[in-house]
Amino acid sequence: MAEIRGRYLALARASHPDFHHASEADRLKAELRMRDINAAWDVLSDVDERSAYDRARMQTERNRMPPTARPFHATAAGHEAFRPFDDGPETRFDPSVDRPITPSRLPAWLVLAPPSLLLGGIAGLAVGSLTSIVALVDVGLLSMLAAGVLFLLAPLVALASSRRGDRAA
Repeated sequence: MAEIRGRYLALARASHPDFHHASEADRLKAELRMRDINAAWDVLSDVDERSAYDRARMQTERNRMPPTARPFHATAAGHEAFRPFDDGPETRFDPSVDRPITPSRLPAWLVLAPPSLLLGGIAGLAVGSLTSIVALVDVGLLSMLAAGVLFLLAPLVALASSRRGDRAA
């Protein structure tokens, strides 16, 4: 993902229309190139869309092959297509290897604080309402308000740290 992002930024910087203002034709050509680059980035930056794009390309390639060159499963009936393949003992899943493609740029406190404050606020509101303690209801409401503010603040912090990372790259 870092390599794709780096290449996108390099292409975007080189092809941006603001840097191609020698003539109107150059600017229009740069605009069209930048649209293509942004369209590619829209697909490649999203893991699900990139997977769908890859599957569609594989299907297109498979359809272009002559019937004799196609893999067995593309031409066989459903009950014939499945042939189990055993390459030895199954390896156990290691959860320490399973990590997100793009690491979170948020501090841990900003990830944990909003849900904690929200749950604490709901609990305070419930207990305060049942016991008729106005101060506890007020603390619950303030806690829920703080959770909302932090929920809104988290994307801004992630965006700011991403921009700093872009400038460093």
